[in-house]
Amino acid sequence: MSTVKLRPIDKDLLPRLLDVAVAGADPDEVMPTAPGPSGWTPERRTAFGDYYESAPAYAIQAGDELVGATRLTPAEAPGAAEVGIWLARSARGKGHGIEALHLLVEEARAQGVTALIAETETSNRAAVGALRTLGAKLWEDPESGAVHATLRVGDWIEGGIGR
Repeated sequence: MSTVKLRPIDKDLLPRLLDVAVAGADPDEVMPTAPGPSGWTPERRTAFGDYYESAPAYAIQAGDELVGATRLTPAEAPGAAEVGIWLARSARGKGHGIEALHLLVEEARAQGVTALIAETETSNRAAVGALRTLGAKLWEDPESGAVHATLRVGDWIEGGIGR
């Protein structure tokens, strides 16, 4: 039985999630790069709140602990959404990410999303592996090292794409 849950991020949960991010992740791991000096500056803390309030976002909870977050951002293609996920360093390598992505696929389906789009880098082996496990179609840009992924939500079943 999974202990991972997705909790919609609201005004009460957002400060707790920011604390998790500051303690266990770099700003560039949890949101788009913000201008200014590196680290968790006051501006980056504000940008974190703005980012997670701008699209459907969910805190990832493992047991009683917040361990990261995920978002669904509407994409340009009709019915598609971009997915992003991050975990605190202390929660990585424990299977929480793949469990959260499974739940996010179900949430996307409930919202009428027909395709999920994700981007990562070849160096992020955990993300590439999770996307493969879900059955996403992957392609790599050898020049940049970027990995692009698409998952048709309607074809997804537990454990990956239906065959």
